[in-house]
Amino acid sequence: MIIGVAKNGFSFLVILGFIIVAFAHSLHILLTQTAGFSNDQNKSVVSNSTSGKVSATNSNIFVNFITAIFAVYMMLTGDSSYLSNWSLTENPTLAILIVCFSFFTTIYLMNLFIGLLSNFIDKTNKKELFLLQRAKILSEIELFYMLPYQRRKNNWFPELIFHLDKLHDLIKKVQNDKWEEPFEAPYISDTLKRIAKLDVETDNRKDIDLDKIIEDIRKLKLIESRGQKIYKS
Repeated sequence: MIIGVAKNGFSFLVILGFIIVAFAHSLHILLTQTAGFSNDQNKSVVSNSTSGKVSATNSNIFVNFITAIFAVYMMLTGDSSYLSNWSLTENPTLAILIVCFSFFTTIYLMNLFIGLLSNFIDKTNKKELFLLQRAKILSEIELFYMLPYQRRKNNWFPELIFHLDKLHDLIKKVQNDKWEEPFEAPYISDTLKRIAKLDVETDNRKDIDLDKIIEDIRKLKLIESRGQKIYKS
C-alpha cells in the first residue's frame, strides 16, 4: 500500500520540489546582496571587515544555494527563524515572497497533497478490503458448507492460483496500441486470450463494429434512393 500511494503522489512531489527550488533561488538572489553589508543606527551603510564577512556568511544561510533550499524546506514545516535577521518593513520584496510561499505552498499545496493521499489510500483500502472479505467468505464456505471429500478435489481447490488482473491490463494495452514500455510489445496468442477470457470481449466488439457498418450501409442506401427520386422528379 505504501509503495502504491508513493507512486500516485510522485508527480505532486516533483511539482512541490520545483516550487521549493524556485523560492530558494529567489531568496538566495535577494538576500545574498546584503551578506557583506550591515546597517548602523544612523542608517549609514558601512562595509564589514574580514571577520564581519565571515560572521555574516555564517549567520546568513541564504548565501549558499544548498542551505537556502534547506531553509525553504524548513519554512515549509513552519520554521521561519532563518528570516529573523531581516526586517520585513524594510524589505517589501521579502515580505511578498514569504506571503506567497506561505499561502500557495504551506496552506494550499500541502492541504491538497493531504487530500490526494487520503483519496489514494481509500482506493487502495477498498480493493484490499474487498479481497480480504472475499477470502473470508470462501474460507467460511469451505469450512462449514462442504464435505471433506469436496475439499480434497483438485479441480475445485488447485495447488496454484493465478490472478489475471495485471494480465488483463497488459493484453488490453497491446490490443489498443497503448503500449508505453521501452521494450517491444509482447505477442498475445489466441490461447492466452481464451485463458484470460478476453476472446469473448473481442468477439462482442467485432459484433458491435459489424452492426455499425451494416447500419451505415443502410443509411447510405437510403440517401442514395432519395437522391435518385429527387433527380427523376
